Amino acid sequence: MNLKNANIVLTGASSGIGKELLDRLMEYDCTIVATARTMEEVEAPERKNVYFKNFDLKHPSEIDGLFDYAFEKMGRIDLFIANAGFMYYEKIDSPDYEHIEEIFRVNTTGAIYAAVKMKEICGDRPYNFVAVSSGFGFISYPGYALYCSTKAALRGFGQGYKYELKPNQHYQSVYPIAVKTDFFRKAGCDAPPKPQQSVKHVAKTILRGIEKDKGEIYPSKSFWFMKTFMPYLLNLGVLMEKRKFRKNLP
Repeated sequence: MNLKNANIVLTGASSGIGKELLDRLMEYDCTIVATARTMEEVEAPERKNVYFKNFDLKHPSEIDGLFDYAFEKMGRIDLFIANAGFMYYEKIDSPDYEHIEEIFRVNTTGAIYAAVKMKEICGDRPYNFVAVSSGFGFISYPGYALYCSTKAALRGFGQGYKYELKPNQHYQSVYPIAVKTDFFRKAGCDAPPKPQQSVKHVAKTILRGIEKDKGEIYPSKSFWFMKTFMPYLLNLGVLMEKRKFRKNLP
């Protein structure tokens, strides 16, 4: 798709990949509704074509409110980037339904709900929907079991749902590996898995993939190669994380 002058909704825009995407999208003269639970923490620049507003996307009413707000400000949506998400770094010792439900609501259910709502609203009109998943959607690391499962579920949805769209409509899945942001630290892990990529590289790759209407976007070519041709090598990373996990969370 052509990003220039596009009308865009971006979730999870207050930090990490989302904030970097926001900064880069401003260069395309698009109109953007940027949202997160903590947008007030962002030093929002004064721009007439960027609208900042808080929405808590674990609630369907808040997602509906986001769509209403976007149409009020922009009149239509050409691109929806579902980037909102968080993780736990933990040892799961006891069943906690609310704990499990919360991460699925934000990382998976909310994104799926938004994707289907986007289709309903746009009808036969062209649009792109981008779901930021994770390389963790292909392989699960100790300490991140719930997070990995949310991303695996999102990957599974996208693989089937994209075939329900019209030829001029695109569901795009993004699979970054660990990114050099505060994402892991906020989850309680001070030593994120390696290798890591810069947030600038990841955002640049995502936008390039959107422009080319790629169904799957891999910021790390090495990860794509291993996942495709040598998946057994990914297990080495699991073994390394296993040692760290047993040391940090015995």
